[in-house]
Amino acid sequence: MAFLEKITILFKKNFSQRIYFGKSLKNVPPGSFILFPAQGCQLNCGLTGIVAFKKEEFAIPKIPLGEIESIILQLKGHTYKKLKKDKRDLIGNYLGGETFIKELQNHIGNLKLTSSLYTLSKDAPTKKKLEKICLALEKVIGREENEHIKTLTLLPIEENEIILERINLLKDIHWSLKEEILKNLEKVEELSIYKNRKLSFPAFTHLKYINTLFNNLDRLEVRGRDSAGISVITIIENKDYLEFEKELTKRSLLDEFLDRQKEKILGNRCITVNRLGNTVSITFTYKIAVQIGHLGDNVKFLRKQIHDDRIFQLFITFPLIYQTIVAHTRWASVGEISESNCHPVDNITISNGKIHESSDNTGVIHTCLNGDIDNYFILKEEYERETKQSIPDEITTDTKIIPLQIQKYFCQGRPIDESFRLAVNDFTGSHAIAMHTDIAPGKIFLAQRGSGQTIFIGLGKECYSAASEIYGLVEETSRYIKMEGEQSVNESGGKKEGQIFILDQESSGELTGIKALYYNGEPIQLSEDIIKQTEITSRDIDRQDFPHYFFKEISESPESVEKTIQNRWRISQKNGKRHPLIILDHKAMPLVLAEAFTQNKIRKILFIGQGTAGIAANACAELLRYYLTNSSIDIAPLKASEFSGSLLKKNLKDTLIIAITQSGTTTDTNMAIDMARQHGAYTMAIVNRRDSDITFKVDGVLYTSNGRDVEMSVASTKAYYSQIAGGGILGLKLAQLTNKRDDDFILGELQRLMRIPSLMKEVLAREDEIARSASTFAPTKKYWAVVGSGYNKIAADEIRIKLSELCYKTISSDVVEDKKHIDLSSEPLIVICAAGNRGNVINDIIKDTAIFKAHQATTIVIATEGEERFKPYADSLIYVPETEERFSPIITTLVGHLWGYYAARAINEESRFLFDFRQEISSYISASIEKGLDIYQTILEKVFQEKTAKFFSYFKKRMEERRYTTAMELNAASDLTLLLKYLSGRLPVSDFELDFGVSGTAPNMFDIFFRSIGEAINDMARPIDAIKHQAKTVTVGTSRIWKPIEGLIFESLKKNGFDVSNLLNKNVLVLKNLQEIIAEIKGETVYEIRNLTFTGEPVENSMIKLLKKTGSSSKLISRAESGNRLKGTKRIIVKAGNVFIGKGKIDNRSILIIPIMKKGPHIDHLLLLDVAFNKDVDLSKKIKALGDKFSHIKNIVEETDLFWKNEYLNLLEMEELFGNSAEKIAEFIISFSPSGES
Repeated sequence: MAFLEKITILFKKNFSQRIYFGKSLKNVPPGSFILFPAQGCQLNCGLTGIVAFKKEEFAIPKIPLGEIESIILQLKGHTYKKLKKDKRDLIGNYLGGETFIKELQNHIGNLKLTSSLYTLSKDAPTKKKLEKICLALEKVIGREENEHIKTLTLLPIEENEIILERINLLKDIHWSLKEEILKNLEKVEELSIYKNRKLSFPAFTHLKYINTLFNNLDRLEVRGRDSAGISVITIIENKDYLEFEKELTKRSLLDEFLDRQKEKILGNRCITVNRLGNTVSITFTYKIAVQIGHLGDNVKFLRKQIHDDRIFQLFITFPLIYQTIVAHTRWASVGEISESNCHPVDNITISNGKIHESSDNTGVIHTCLNGDIDNYFILKEEYERETKQSIPDEITTDTKIIPLQIQKYFCQGRPIDESFRLAVNDFTGSHAIAMHTDIAPGKIFLAQRGSGQTIFIGLGKECYSAASEIYGLVEETSRYIKMEGEQSVNESGGKKEGQIFILDQESSGELTGIKALYYNGEPIQLSEDIIKQTEITSRDIDRQDFPHYFFKEISESPESVEKTIQNRWRISQKNGKRHPLIILDHKAMPLVLAEAFTQNKIRKILFIGQGTAGIAANACAELLRYYLTNSSIDIAPLKASEFSGSLLKKNLKDTLIIAITQSGTTTDTNMAIDMARQHGAYTMAIVNRRDSDITFKVDGVLYTSNGRDVEMSVASTKAYYSQIAGGGILGLKLAQLTNKRDDDFILGELQRLMRIPSLMKEVLAREDEIARSASTFAPTKKYWAVVGSGYNKIAADEIRIKLSELCYKTISSDVVEDKKHIDLSSEPLIVICAAGNRGNVINDIIKDTAIFKAHQATTIVIATEGEERFKPYADSLIYVPETEERFSPIITTLVGHLWGYYAARAINEESRFLFDFRQEISSYISASIEKGLDIYQTILEKVFQEKTAKFFSYFKKRMEERRYTTAMELNAASDLTLLLKYLSGRLPVSDFELDFGVSGTAPNMFDIFFRSIGEAINDMARPIDAIKHQAKTVTVGTSRIWKPIEGLIFESLKKNGFDVSNLLNKNVLVLKNLQEIIAEIKGETVYEIRNLTFTGEPVENSMIKLLKKTGSSSKLISRAESGNRLKGTKRIIVKAGNVFIGKGKIDNRSILIIPIMKKGPHIDHLLLLDVAFNKDVDLSKKIKALGDKFSHIKNIVEETDLFWKNEYLNLLEMEELFGNSAEKIAEFIISFSPSGES
């Protein structure tokens, strides 16, 4: 602190700027100086909801098939070839002109309306014709794209832009027809159990909106997918409800309907019914929680639940007054991954172990949460203290407090909207909340405060749709408003922050059905100027058939680079020579900026960015340095978050700041641009998204790709490559403006740039080889590093980011020459970026690679094709096509990105291996319980032990192959190894407490096993497209799989201060079976055992002490009273750990002796019971109670060649059967058996 104080004083003396430590740029005023700037982190789950507007009666719309077919014919008549042949104007007439295509877009757009979709579902011929139109559009697009590629460099810039724009628009139309209309029609029909002809319009409408919500949820899963849930709140008139109940009875569904209303925890297939007077609310909830899985799995499951639910399918055939739907997909932030914690959650509580029945009708309240309720435990404790109600133990998510706080205020007599407002004001922490309730039917309540979460509200023609990301609503509409709850407004009335929006079904849409207010209750006036429009469509964000968005985006990267370069250069003839022109329009290179270069006004160029964009900024700066060789312009890259340091020089009029950003919304980058403009700098942006925030802040904007090349994966790839390509084009333009490079160089460099996409495709073609390398080596080393020299250091820095994002590892990035001086002792996996390096540099890298190998490092070398000198030292040698060293940040990085993807998949596959076994064990236990077995029986079953032993052999082999080294902690591996040995019966249960600190009972063993394997699964899981949320209190949920064991023996144990956890598992099973034959416990004696060895073995000085006698035992003299050395039968019991049933040697009474582990892992007490047997016991129960003794008796008898019959056991009295040895009993049976049975 003293150091910081001195620094502060020093700066205050010398500079006028305000000084901050560890602040984010967004939290300080302009002109501030920041040391150690903080960068925020945003972790979203997926939240979505739909409120459909109430409409008049359904009228069959006309499908404009003729108009659409006519337009398609016109399209075919206005292709590039035909227009050129007829010498007609291309700009006005291409594909019929913009008005013509917009007309087609409107026709297709109207087919998305519910009434049109329903009409199509009943009109197979029209649907067939639309499918043919879809194919025709596909052919037109394909032909026009091919034609455009051939003529690209021959056409003027303006004509090229028109062609690209209209082909893109036609692609959007084709996509909408194919996916949003025809495919969605199939999806809606698949949700129904009825044939198309039987599906009524109301039922179709409800399923259509559920399908839309599922589509949205599918897209939001990249922000979290360990669980998903949906709740549908409906209101129906009383008379219709009575008819519904009659129909349930007729179809034998009434019992199921009633059973599904009894759950105390809101889970999958729960139904909630609430009578509201003249109406009834019925809420259907569907949920799933699965820690490991693929994108799309959860929604597929929820779709099947809707389809298979005969009650829901019947219900939607009745007229509904209102319907609202909310859904959620998440990463668990607080609470275990379980169905109980899956959102939405409700307002049900527990009182005296049962569902709390409120005297007031508090309604059904369902909520979803993004973010955290930081004061959850305080509010929970307060709620339970005031209401004497409790939250079920199975629910550990902080979201549960939201509906309870709303209910609390509502029960005080406040309106529901005010109750919602007061509740959200109680919560600390950043949050986005969605709520719907039958108290306010037809409404969805939204609240947002703080940074890190967002809510967008789509303004559709037929509904409002709310989503936590724009791509959660673009299928329904491109128009939206964004809640601004992260902003604080200071006015004379005080500070206003947080926003609440209420969406109402009783509206005609637009802003009329939205009520908005701040958290303090002050209304927000909504106006048309807050409505925004996005160019993104569902086509841009569809995963198609790729397993992950990340892989899809890598595969699309050559095309993205190609689109960035194309239409930005031309070749003209000048004095008989080819003259290259770099063409950037006035939006990218405004006149004021071009003049600043031609007039030598710019003396410094800074490329700024954050994260991957910051690495791209480094590459762009290096390219520009190369292009402007011998220039006096100072060129440098800089982190946007560190930019405030450069503002010590107030006048930046000779400086150009070029921001690199993928989304255009990065806070630190945008703030840096604002600060630069205030200091007089020229500004530019290389950005992926049109009309994003940064585009309105800068002088010039150079869009990568087509300006709407959206990346869904958190880990950015194709934007990075395109940003460098964009930087190359910009660099060549500046080289021309400043006359630093001649035509021959620029022409050659353009050709080299244009070759990059084909080189990238060559790299992608080696996918299998790269996948093998990653799968083989990535799991085997704990420590990783990436190294590179020169331009390859940029590649190394970016590969390091992707490996960290994909594989969740802390990874170093070093210059190759430095690595041998740093940490080779850790024997790391080293990715060596060497492609493109030449001369002495490559020679040195080969030598350093040999050093790495000599120090037991695993070496993954990325080298230029034909460079064979790495072979002796490379564990994996991946070749890339030869290219210029300055382009290695693209080509080398592409290999690293692909390698990281398959590395993450390989690590995740090991997680899947563990997950599958956990599921297998969980299913086996559930099946055993259904058969009437409990976990004490299950754990001792040979089938179970064999199953566990078999898995252990596979697990051990994988351990030997080092498949878990990279991500599984050593203690997790050793714990799992021990647990599998205990569960397979390979280790003595008495040692369990030494290893895990609790006694080795079946519940404890299963508890620790499920917890340990769950943590191992979580450690190894690699979701690839999303951020794996490092949760506060997340654990992997396992429902309780056992019930308390009851009966007279266990009651005796409890009465004497012992319980089931003090028994060996095998003895629990023995005692359960003995309970079936024991009629009474007449007396009890408790002994304490002392002076055993550390391992629990009795020795000469081992002692037994009488502690307690009750009942019939109190009158008897125990040998332990006269001499307290442990000996005889009791010594044998302590040593072997087995339950003893037999006769007392002195008094001949029937006794049962139970060994007990009270204080530690070894037997330290004995409980002796004086018992009386039932006289009339089934033969099967006798056999069960005898246990192994039965087999012993049978074997002895059969040795005499006597044919065994179970009925022989009935020859003996119970006291003799359980009091004598197996040998005596067999002797009796043999002697009693009549001759001739042998």
